[in-house]
Amino acid sequence: MPVVTFALGHWVGWAVAWLATWLLHGTLLLGAAWIASLVVRSPGARDALWKTALAGSLATATIFVATKHGVAPPAAEITRRVLVDRAHAQAPLRTALPPLPAPGPVVPPWAPEIALAVWLAGALAGLARLEAGRRRYWRAAGDRHAIADAEAADTLRRLRAAARVKRTIYLTAADGLEAPVAIGSAEICLPAAALAALTSAQRESVIAHELGHLVRRDPLWKVGMEIAAAVLWFQPLLRVARSQMAESAELLCDGFAVRVTGRRRPLVEALGVLAAAFRPRGVAAAGFGDRGSPLVRRASRVLDATRAPARPLPAILRGALAAAALAGTLAFSPGVAPPPPGDVRPAIRRLEAVGVALNAGRTDVARIAPGGFLRLDENRDGRRRELSVTRGADGRALYDYRENGAPQPFDAPARRWMTASLAARR
Repeated sequence: MPVVTFALGHWVGWAVAWLATWLLHGTLLLGAAWIASLVVRSPGARDALWKTALAGSLATATIFVATKHGVAPPAAEITRRVLVDRAHAQAPLRTALPPLPAPGPVVPPWAPEIALAVWLAGALAGLARLEAGRRRYWRAAGDRHAIADAEAADTLRRLRAAARVKRTIYLTAADGLEAPVAIGSAEICLPAAALAALTSAQRESVIAHELGHLVRRDPLWKVGMEIAAAVLWFQPLLRVARSQMAESAELLCDGFAVRVTGRRRPLVEALGVLAAAFRPRGVAAAGFGDRGSPLVRRASRVLDATRAPARPLPAILRGALAAAALAGTLAFSPGVAPPPPGDVRPAIRRLEAVGVALNAGRTDVARIAPGGFLRLDENRDGRRRELSVTRGADGRALYDYRENGAPQPFDAPARRWMTASLAARR
């Protein structure tokens, strides 16, 4: 499984790694769901495909980045050196230096920060638009108030019993609302006008449909989908997923309403009465007016007595699909690993030796011939270390050690660095 590592020693590296990994995993899973949905016609199967792709890609990207913590390739080295034969160390050894390899393409150090800033600006703008749309929608709908209609309350109780829904469901109305909606996890809000415009059977079908949204947690999925599309705006497949999930939810809730009421025609009649008022929902609501719910297709499906009402995919099949998606993505998909503990950046090293004999352990200079020298140069993480060893008047080695061009004492840490550098070149 290919792994790319961003060598950044702070949270930017983690954020960029997760976003890049999610883009790869999201494209793979959402793309697979899109292709499968072109063949699979069952609303339950399509709903499971899209939800698995969305939740699965978020999960696999998080697991990948979390489990790859600390995994990074060794620091790249560009080394230039001359091998020394101790048998000829008495005379200056002059060997042509191999050419210094040209460094590969280097990503500018500010590139990840710029990419993260662009993503953050887009995410904040998307969330701001989402919130502005939500406020605009509920301003137009007006205040919600509890429905005092005893018949509507009794209808809801019967439907809850038929669907075996034990939690309390609140039935409200709003004067400016144009279509029924399910809100949060326990509220059905009806347009005040619909209470008078619909017959008892039609109103029952509408309430049953919205109860189906609450049973399926569609308003919560809708909130998550809208936030994901705003925050992860760079993935166009999320917009396809949003539309496909909305259409599948409407078809499944139509099937739910037919099953709990036992009637088909009142639901289609209610669709016709409310059709003129359809418009996209706010991010906290799911209902009749959602995008991706073509009325003709819905009506024909509901009225087709030869076709069983749409049902969700069985739980065991949804679990198997989720497990296969997670396992396959983690096993075969590429990803971007976060930075390991401690910054790892490319190191450029150079070793030049002329007429120099090293000791048996290759950890220090043993002898230097007249005119001989050893130069060791390393540039890592913005810190440049240079060591020049020449022959003194008494034949002993003279050490000139510098850091970032400034002379420094050749103390124990400097000697350890020289020892490690020489030993690494066995």
